[in-house]
Amino acid sequence: MKDEFNYKNMEKELLHAVWEEETIRGIQGDSLLYQQAVSNQKGMSKIKEYDNYNQEYEQEYEQTDGPPPKQPAKLVAALLASTAAFAGLAFFLHNFSTEYVYETKEAEYQNCLVSMTKKEYPKALASVESLLESESDNLAYLALKNTICEQSGDHKGQKSTLKKIIRLDADNFQAYEKLLALYLEEENQNGIEKLAADAPTSAIASMLSEYLVDAPYLVLTPGVYDAGQTLSITSERGNDIYYTLDGSSPEENGIRYASPVSLEQGYIYSVRAVCKNERGAYGDEAVGDYQIGINAVNYVAETGNADGMESTAPGTPEIYPQSGTYTSQQQITIDVPIGYQAYYSWSLGTALTPQNGTLYTGGITMPEGNSVLSVILTDANGNSSEVKQASYTYQAS
Repeated sequence: MKDEFNYKNMEKELLHAVWEEETIRGIQGDSLLYQQAVSNQKGMSKIKEYDNYNQEYEQEYEQTDGPPPKQPAKLVAALLASTAAFAGLAFFLHNFSTEYVYETKEAEYQNCLVSMTKKEYPKALASVESLLESESDNLAYLALKNTICEQSGDHKGQKSTLKKIIRLDADNFQAYEKLLALYLEEENQNGIEKLAADAPTSAIASMLSEYLVDAPYLVLTPGVYDAGQTLSITSERGNDIYYTLDGSSPEENGIRYASPVSLEQGYIYSVRAVCKNERGAYGDEAVGDYQIGINAVNYVAETGNADGMESTAPGTPEIYPQSGTYTSQQQITIDVPIGYQAYYSWSLGTALTPQNGTLYTGGITMPEGNSVLSVILTDANGNSSEVKQASYTYQAS
């Protein structure tokens, strides 16, 4: 018997039971420890039988006046019995300390399960930590620790435990699922990207792939051009793209890409673009510098100037119909000049930006009740207009 408490064939079944948060039965009469204890008890019974036989033989000898008659078969049996008895006793003594350790671990394991049932998570955690001190790679214990951390809200401890389970059991699909859920909750896109990069199986990679955000692709090769160019930006996964032309952060200042961007003669553009998925997570950036013309100057949208050349913000958008009360539902339209885009929101008010607004692509249905529509215009250079608002009251007749 190894000096371990692994329950080798039971370990993975127990691990999956813990994932599903099912009731985990304690180690019952069919456990290895129980069987060993029964075996030892049987061995001790044999020892006692041999000892009783030896005592009877000695008493018989003392009651006779002389040596007993020769009984070769009985004498041989007695010697063999004594030898077996001493061998069994030596084996028992040799393993006594080890069995005591096993019993102690089993008691600690039972204490952990009881504490979990009572939702006494600090006690349960202390018990499982005690078990892990001598068996740090025991998947069953690690699974218990994960469940304890999950139920007690200890996300830091749960992440650490799940990472260790994955190191020991690389294709554990459920461990990846739980770690992914934690990363999604804390919006840790870098953690998700790393999980996907290290995925050991196609099934795990496929499960993680839908949460990835690709880097956009700048179709026009960065460099120097003699005449104006058109820049197209694509996303392999079809994610939304936000970009800037002045080198500023596209997550903070970018406008949503909807059509190819004109790079005009006489400017140097520092393009930065990033993809954003439906959950609002950003991926890696794509960057490129474009010089349009030999005597081009830097374009700086955030100051409104490009080396002294004035750049103006778009004017406020026109909204139809105007503010008012309506008894029939209206389709709201926004006048969007050529080369501009419009973004709108029913809830953001003056905090509306291209990043948090909805791109206008056609008529907007007026909602029932009282509502306020906020609208802005943006140009290809990243400039935004002031927010224009319209108030509506629609009461169906």
